Amino acid sequence: MLRRNTNQRQIVYDAIKMLGHASTEELINYINTNYTGVSLATIYRNLGILIEDDMIRKVKFNDVDVYETIKRKHYHFICRHCNKIIDVIPDETGLGIENLKNIEGNTIDECEVVFYGTCADCKNKTTVF
Repeated sequence: MLRRNTNQRQIVYDAIKMLGHASTEELINYINTNYTGVSLATIYRNLGILIEDDMIRKVKFNDVDVYETIKRKHYHFICRHCNKIIDVIPDETGLGIENLKNIEGNTIDECEVVFYGTCADCKNKTTVF
């Protein structure tokens, strides 16, 4: 079913795209700061519609729902210091999990891979005196 794109839905989508990775709280704060007249119910309703329409996806990191736009298959890196989330694109050498067709007779449909560590910004902050 093709849905009509409303102004509010576009605002929610654009906010997620702008933020890159956004928790519900971050998304609500961003929209409330930058737009008027978008209610909490409207934000939640449009998140559901955008997910159903495969325009965004919801992933869970450390028990927090995070939204991102649908893009090329990728993994995530989360900085343990600042909680920044960075997309990690598997290289083209065939090392991506999507190239594994079968593990011990089980068919893989999808996977979530999350790497944890220290981002370059935080690493530079701790090494500068």
